Amino acid sequence: MSNPVLVEVLRGAVVESAHSGAVAVFDADGKSVWEIGDTARPVFPRSAVKAIQALPLVESGAADAYGFGDRELALACASHSGEPEHTKLAAVMLAK
Repeated sequence: MSNPVLVEVLRGAVVESAHSGAVAVFDADGKSVWEIGDTARPVFPRSAVKAIQALPLVESGAADAYGFGDRELALACASHSGEPEHTKLAAVMLAK
């Protein structure tokens, strides 16, 4: 099954890009109430879940306890290539 176009980006009246995908909506009991596209296809979110992976840092109070601000939280939520600025900040965070 191919996924339908869910969003079209227009430039004036011309479609500049089209984005296909799948969507599933579930109720509080986990029962599917609406689906479109191939919702059974495996999804590998990779960087899309970095912010979720950083939630325990905030929810546990550790971010406040260590004085982490916007820069530190941005790094915790980021996907990066280990640029010098990032590795320096990570080292400072780990030293705390």
